[in-house]
Amino acid sequence: MVSMGFIKSLIILNKKLTMIYYTDFYIPSLKKTFLIAKNEKGVCNLSFNNKEIPFINSLKYYLDDEVIKSRSKLKNEVHQIQEYYAGKRKEFNMKVFLKGTGFQTKAWTALSKVKYGETISYSELAEKAGNKKAVRAAASSCAKNPVAVIIPCHRVIAKDGSLGGFGGGIELKKKMLRLEKAI
Repeated sequence: MVSMGFIKSLIILNKKLTMIYYTDFYIPSLKKTFLIAKNEKGVCNLSFNNKEIPFINSLKYYLDDEVIKSRSKLKNEVHQIQEYYAGKRKEFNMKVFLKGTGFQTKAWTALSKVKYGETISYSELAEKAGNKKAVRAAASSCAKNPVAVIIPCHRVIAKDGSLGGFGGGIELKKKMLRLEKAI
């Protein structure tokens, strides 16, 4: 579960920012390198793919100016994610900055309330986001979640109990749900 600070930090702005920091980091239990980025408002992207150029290009959605690689600016966020994958953290305490549609914002806010070790269905997510008929939009919001793990879209499964999709791949989703003892 993301701290209540997330709810206050979920900001949708039309203006572009001028500075963003990113870094790569390694998760020993997964033998995988991730990329993470934040601006002055909070974490805005987390990638399971360690390809820097596409990652940097994806950040253009948020800014107009400079992208700077800086481990020190993301030390706390990286540490929290590493603790999660080591089984030592169940909640994140960091600000998040996202841009999305009104429904995506509602879906991401609902996702942030799904507790560690619990799962919900896409239809439950749609209902919690305010439109029980918007199951596909709920699934799409999960797919477009730029900070998966922090906003736990891996905790959303199909109504029949199957896992559905995940940006980091089904194997990673299984590992995360096993870590949380949700499957």
